[in-house]
Amino acid sequence: MYNKMTMEKEKLPSYLREIVKSNLREEKLLIVLSSDIKADGSFGEEWLIVTNKKLFVYSDKGEKLQTLKLSELKEVEVVDLIGSSALEVNTGKHIYRIILYSNARNSEFYQVAEDINNIIKGKEIATKGRVKQKVICEICNHPIPEEFGKCPKCTDKSKTLLRIMSFAKPYSMTILLIVLAMVIGSFFGLIPPYLSKLFIDYILKPDPVTKTFTNSGWLIWATIGLFLSYAAQQLFSGFFLERLSGSLGFKTVYDVRAAVYEKLQELSMSYFDKNQTGAILARVNQDTGELQRLLVDFVPVTLEGIIMFFGVGAFLVFLSWELTLYILIPIIPTVIFLKWIFPKVRTYFHKFYHKRSMLSVLVNDSVSGIRVIKAFGQEKVEIDKFKKRSGEYRDSGIEMVRQWGVYHPILHLFIMFGTVLVWYIGGEFILRNKMSLGDIVAYTGYLSMFYNPIRTLTRMVETISNSLSAAERVFDIVDTEPEIKDNHVPVEMKEIQGKIEFDNATFGYNKYKPVIKRMSLEIQPNEMIGLIGRSGAGKSTMVNLICRLYDVNKGEIRIDGVDIKNIKLSDLRSQIGIVLQETFLFNGTIYDNIAYAKPGASREEVIRASIAANAHEFIIKKPDGYDTDVGERGNSLSGGEKQMVSIARAILRNPRILILDEATSSVDVQTEKKIQDALEKLTKNRTTIAIAHRLSTLRHCNRLIAIKEGKIVEVGTHKELMAKKGLFHKLITMQREFSEQASRTRAV
Repeated sequence: MYNKMTMEKEKLPSYLREIVKSNLREEKLLIVLSSDIKADGSFGEEWLIVTNKKLFVYSDKGEKLQTLKLSELKEVEVVDLIGSSALEVNTGKHIYRIILYSNARNSEFYQVAEDINNIIKGKEIATKGRVKQKVICEICNHPIPEEFGKCPKCTDKSKTLLRIMSFAKPYSMTILLIVLAMVIGSFFGLIPPYLSKLFIDYILKPDPVTKTFTNSGWLIWATIGLFLSYAAQQLFSGFFLERLSGSLGFKTVYDVRAAVYEKLQELSMSYFDKNQTGAILARVNQDTGELQRLLVDFVPVTLEGIIMFFGVGAFLVFLSWELTLYILIPIIPTVIFLKWIFPKVRTYFHKFYHKRSMLSVLVNDSVSGIRVIKAFGQEKVEIDKFKKRSGEYRDSGIEMVRQWGVYHPILHLFIMFGTVLVWYIGGEFILRNKMSLGDIVAYTGYLSMFYNPIRTLTRMVETISNSLSAAERVFDIVDTEPEIKDNHVPVEMKEIQGKIEFDNATFGYNKYKPVIKRMSLEIQPNEMIGLIGRSGAGKSTMVNLICRLYDVNKGEIRIDGVDIKNIKLSDLRSQIGIVLQETFLFNGTIYDNIAYAKPGASREEVIRASIAANAHEFIIKKPDGYDTDVGERGNSLSGGEKQMVSIARAILRNPRILILDEATSSVDVQTEKKIQDALEKLTKNRTTIAIAHRLSTLRHCNRLIAIKEGKIVEVGTHKELMAKKGLFHKLITMQREFSEQASRTRAV
């Protein structure tokens, strides 16, 4: 049956529409999708068409390239190629590559593969959990990143500014005091120009008959008194405002930085997979600092400018409303010009910040990997890389300054034009006796004050662009929704029994490239499971899924019969302990690192955990014992010592589910014996999942799970798997041969 609505929705070309319609007959059209690469690898269209009975592929000329019956297909799979991908169908006897496409179309073909597999199995095409299509911004027509709810390029800058100010809301009393001080300061600031008028028109104006200065008595002393009052007030206001605005800036930025760091703790591992550490550090440290400049410099100046603008405006109208109309002329082009240049300047600031974050990434990598750099003697290479990256940062800064150097003088030209108008029109008014010389001098003074906020704001455009660009980068983090979070009504599980089930679970760090493929496995409470397989087989990924650092793309993982997505995250993770191959210790003491697993643990509990982990002996031999500083990443301890501290940390946590990720892979035989003894104590009466290659670890497991390319290929005891002579037997044989070869080499 020809489905007209589907045809129109998928925009099937007219030359194919009639061909497909004639071939469908009584079949129901289900899927229509075009590719962007032809079978010969050149760019062009080919069409994948799926009905309820068959699968077709047509060329862009209407030629039928493939016809397959769905009843003959076992599975459809996405395959990665170099620079492109393909759909492959498996009939059980043969595998056919049916259509090619670029990586830009991954999401669509990944979803189509899932849909076809559902049709093959007689299931309905899923409507939930489908891959989301890219959302395009209506303003700039660029795709909106999945992690953002809005287009970062078209964000309303006024909303960004208001959002920054919302962080200052808790300090409303401080803001009120700042505004009050500015109002008082602005009022006193109106005095000096008017004093000029008094001096010229009254005090220094001689009597036309006697030629004497009749008004130079008490009026001159009153004028001097007013000026001294103005000077005193300005001194007090400057001191008062500096302290208040500085305090407000630091407090607000502290709140912003705390909000960013709190959000970083909430974000899922996938966020950190996509973003470089140095770039994140730049946002937390440097970009939040730019907000402080905005709050300390821009906000007070803007408030003062607004107050002064209206206050001075009133005096200008009072002195001459006609002349005031003329001075408004330059303001109109100034505002229009500012609105025009602001987006242009902001582009250069965005580029500048990007280059700065890339420099931070390089420095962070270099400092973190300094041992590797020195071990390979690559200091010169790193210096060259730094100079190149730093040069790009420098050039972006120079480019930004050059662009601003073009626009800034033009703004000043508009303002100077207003002053010239006042002197020209004011001179005419004096000649016509419409205004006195004192009026013009006072008016010129007020005019300077009137234009000063505009002049200041033109200088502040750089600060504003700088700070708003930084704010957008900061709020990008704050607005990012964590992929892993509690459901609206999570299931509380204060005491987990430890049963773990993988039910047809599929997962990939890139959703289009699964690492775990339709895996099903059941682990009983208190059972010790050993995961074996080559590097990249998916062992560590399984562990990440059990800890719910990521969520499966398809299928389920259950703990004690409850979908892991429904379990309260804090309850789940509080009952999981991990001992990793690459132990991470925080900068601090040995005691702090062990107690990290259980905040508030007593010293006796920490020592008992250390004794159980066989760590107490080496700790007390240190000059400072448990108060020994481990250094950055624990670099002052040996690999075995760090591993034993990690085991003590896990023992102190007393988890129901224990994960051992190659816990003894990088230590000597003597240290391994101590670690194995500690692990034997640790694994009792808890579900344990061990990733290991060493026989000493594997022999203790109740079952071994052999994994290959994300799939379980063997399950059984050590003895059973050795008898099968499959993957496990091959891995163990290779390990023994390597060990024997290494022993012979040492003997020689």
